[in-house]
Amino acid sequence: MHETNAPVFISIVIPVYNEEQRIEVFLSKVISYVRKLKFIYEILIVDDGSVDATVKITDSVLKEALPGRYRIIKLVKNQGKGGAVRKGMLEARGDYVFFIDADGSTAIEEIDRFIPLFSPGFDIYIAIRTVKHEAPLKRKFFGYGYIHLANFLLNLKVSDFTCGFKCYRREAAQKVFSKQIINNWSFDAEDLYIAKKCGCKIKETPVYWAHCGGSKVKVLKNVIICGFDLLKIRYNDMCGRYDGVKRK
Repeated sequence: MHETNAPVFISIVIPVYNEEQRIEVFLSKVISYVRKLKFIYEILIVDDGSVDATVKITDSVLKEALPGRYRIIKLVKNQGKGGAVRKGMLEARGDYVFFIDADGSTAIEEIDRFIPLFSPGFDIYIAIRTVKHEAPLKRKFFGYGYIHLANFLLNLKVSDFTCGFKCYRREAAQKVFSKQIINNWSFDAEDLYIAKKCGCKIKETPVYWAHCGGSKVKVLKNVIICGFDLLKIRYNDMCGRYDGVKRK
């Protein structure tokens, strides 16, 4: 077992909310993967105000399998995925900080695609769902529409905003997430907009991705809301709410 006070190479932030039905299966895959790692890691579970047994199950499973290698951060009330991710990213101690979805749509093993890409020349590494992207047609249609709209309104060139599998160098994470305001589905777009303002270099890499049932995202409703949020990001910028972000 690694010394818990030793420098951490990778942090893995996992936001959860009412996941009692599938969290144990997901955690078994996480445990299997991290046990093979040759470097020091930490796992941060950020509970977004769950009202079921998510925290109890998570703590029981990880306490037995990975003692000293995980932390559970509990938010008092539900803030939204963006709020949970922000909390974990700001508290992570790793040189590189991943956040991944607890539905397992992108397997944790995809981290292996990212590690060889780590370089001083890049600050953020984002997964692109191009290797395998099976999802209902409606979800694909609105998803791609959102990507095009976000790029147009925010003047970005990003291939995939909402894939829940990204990695930030800790320095970049501190700069970006400390300025994040939005807590819902558009937090990714806001973070990448802030990242552009501070001159962060982004590396995209394809990953295997498979649609998982049970998503809490209401696609049409969220696309409409997040469309307005994209305008809100530009408004926030005009109002100076991202001021203080320094270019590298």
